[in-house]
Amino acid sequence: MLKMLVVDDDKFERDGVKFLVDKYGLNLEIFEADSGESALLFIEGHEIDILLSDIRMNGMDGLQLAEKVRELGKPIKMMFMSAYGEFEYARRAIDLKAIHYILKPVEVSEFIKSMTEVIRLCEEAQKLKVQQERLEVVYLNEVRYEKQKQLTDIIFNKTDVTEIELDLKVPFSGDGRYPYMRMLMLDSRKRFFDRLDFDFDRQLGELIHRNVDFIHLNEFQGLLLLATLPDEPLEAITELGQRLIQIFKELFGSDICVVVSKLVDDANQLYQEFHEMETMLENKFFFDEGTVLLANRKSYVVSDMTAVVNDVLKELMQNIKHNRYDIAQLHVEQLFDVLQNREHFTVTYVKYVCTEIVKTIFNAPEKRDSDRFKLNLEEIYKTVKLSDLRELVLRILKVNESYSETNVEALPRAIEEVVRMIESEYQTDLSLELLAKRVYLSPSYLSHLFKKQKGISINKYMTLHRMEKAKELLITTNRKIIDIGQDVGYSNFPYFSSLFKNHFGRTPSQFREETS
Repeated sequence: MLKMLVVDDDKFERDGVKFLVDKYGLNLEIFEADSGESALLFIEGHEIDILLSDIRMNGMDGLQLAEKVRELGKPIKMMFMSAYGEFEYARRAIDLKAIHYILKPVEVSEFIKSMTEVIRLCEEAQKLKVQQERLEVVYLNEVRYEKQKQLTDIIFNKTDVTEIELDLKVPFSGDGRYPYMRMLMLDSRKRFFDRLDFDFDRQLGELIHRNVDFIHLNEFQGLLLLATLPDEPLEAITELGQRLIQIFKELFGSDICVVVSKLVDDANQLYQEFHEMETMLENKFFFDEGTVLLANRKSYVVSDMTAVVNDVLKELMQNIKHNRYDIAQLHVEQLFDVLQNREHFTVTYVKYVCTEIVKTIFNAPEKRDSDRFKLNLEEIYKTVKLSDLRELVLRILKVNESYSETNVEALPRAIEEVVRMIESEYQTDLSLELLAKRVYLSPSYLSHLFKKQKGISINKYMTLHRMEKAKELLITTNRKIIDIGQDVGYSNFPYFSSLFKNHFGRTPSQFREETS
């Protein structure tokens, strides 16, 4: 319903206008003001469509009020009423772009005609505004699609930066005051990111009070591009990462891990930095949920640190063999304090050390129990955090349980089984946790083994397979595109369309038109 403000210092005149509006069923919500000053205050704090004002009033008159309203820049349709028909008033009303000038006493037919015309103009203006907003949304979405496609191509090393026509100088976000940027990879163990709204970057930017761009990598990961200053301390970036973790927990009930890249001032650095972040994520095992990781830390094996582990492990095994479990427990605590230094050890090595501990227990003749061994072995390789592994080994040690070494030949078969499940069940809500559970491995360990054997992460493999299936269905069937998105596991159509364009450079509808 349109809103009209009636301004007149004579209540009788205001009541007369309301009476005519009500009697002739004009679709208007009426507000009143008894002076130009009070009318201006009302307009400053409220949205109205029509201003119907008397000209002659004490203090600020109707023409002065109209000038103030025009200065506010609000698209209000103006009408004047006056008992004075002098040309000067009419001329000034025209200068102020008034729609109608009504003389008092008001003639009913003239009033209804004037009001009907103004209502028609307002409704046409509203329709035009809606159309313009829709066109703007379409344009901005297309720009966003194209920008995300180009950034995704750079990050995944699908194209050379010099081949990009648009200006992709860093930063991609912000107002130019920030000459650098950082990438923040948001990683969730559960399927989550395909359920976010398309304008999530705007929502997130408002929550953290920063200019950001957001790229959907897959259902489990998103990439945040954050404009920053070169001297912004890492402590501030880490605090921001913790804020993001808190936001996701409070708003979405999802636990995420945040990986922070180095400073980037050239688009050519994006691929290498993204690769470093993916490598860092392989070591999620060493951290609890809600951790901020810095991807600029190097991962290497130092012989001195390995020697320390070997010495502690040797003492530990000697105490187990002699049934000195109280002393062995102290050595376990000491060992895990060393292993906590994630810059020197891999997840595979840490779990290998733990299997060696339990093998020592198992090899005692009185403690051989293959069933118990297999159970404990599964528990070790299913752990997803170093803290959980520490508690598990201490518990096994405490109850003197035993198990045997891992079956290395079973690991490649486990990876092939994961591939088979992805290729046969890609339509379903698959997750790393579900796949790991089926092959009796921990999510982090399975992720590590899969990338080592296939050269690609599980999430990326799953996304690529779904995209290929979507492309095949677009070519070979006449099914609706929204149904094809659901067929390959995406219930959120805008997300599916955006992801498809990131992979093939065209939206699903454009792809179908070009291949038909």
